[in-house]
Amino acid sequence: MTAALADVEGVSVSYGRRAALRSVTFSLGGKVTGLLGPNGAGKSTLMNVLTTRLAPKAGTVSVLGHDAATRAGRSQIRLGLGVLPQRVRLVRSMRVLDTVAYAAWTNGLSRSEAFEAAAWAVEAMGITDLAGRRAGRLSGGQRQRVGIAAAIAHRPALLVLDEPTVGLDPEFRLSLRGQLRMLAAESGMLISTHLADDASALCDRVLVLDAGELVFDGTPAALAEHAKANGEEFQAMGSPLERGYASLLAEHRRQAANRATQ
Repeated sequence: MTAALADVEGVSVSYGRRAALRSVTFSLGGKVTGLLGPNGAGKSTLMNVLTTRLAPKAGTVSVLGHDAATRAGRSQIRLGLGVLPQRVRLVRSMRVLDTVAYAAWTNGLSRSEAFEAAAWAVEAMGITDLAGRRAGRLSGGQRQRVGIAAAIAHRPALLVLDEPTVGLDPEFRLSLRGQLRMLAAESGMLISTHLADDASALCDRVLVLDAGELVFDGTPAALAEHAKANGEEFQAMGSPLERGYASLLAEHRRQAANRATQ
């Protein structure tokens, strides 16, 4: 059996008295996993835990075979990850190729290797024509592509992408989905999104967070089936996956309300 790329066991995180994650447990394999949840569900907190930016209050995290609780483990994890934050911050005066090469260099490549890797990454993301352009002159969709190119240049084993298609127009979104599917042939991938259509188009597996709890772990098809057990309430909503997702959240919130009154 292939070893998991990440193991999360009983992870809890709190901000003051507010619980952001509540005993979350799952493993990541080599396929594309979507992380769905409404605003405030804990998606960004979980991404920060996986990328070692945040230490959990309780539980254990192992990524690429390294313990995130140790300094040495965190260093090794960071070298093996490719990370796209929700907001891509680029140095406006730097050219695209230099930006991507710098990211590769910070992930352990030599200068010559970094520029070779950057040339591959910008080609993979379809932005070779932008290689000499300064970051300050890029559109939102172009910035996203540069951010992903920077994340993949060192050929990481696991890509962690936070809302990669947010704010993009439909044409850019469809194009980017195609590029992400191609990248999935080389790396495991966790994609945080609030767009059910992205999960349907890209993911082999879906995790759903709500109020810090992991309330679903399964295939997009299994999530889509969820609405069928809840009568006509969700049948007029969007795609099958959107209906299943809405049904799941409604059921979880009813259960939480019932527990609160007992």
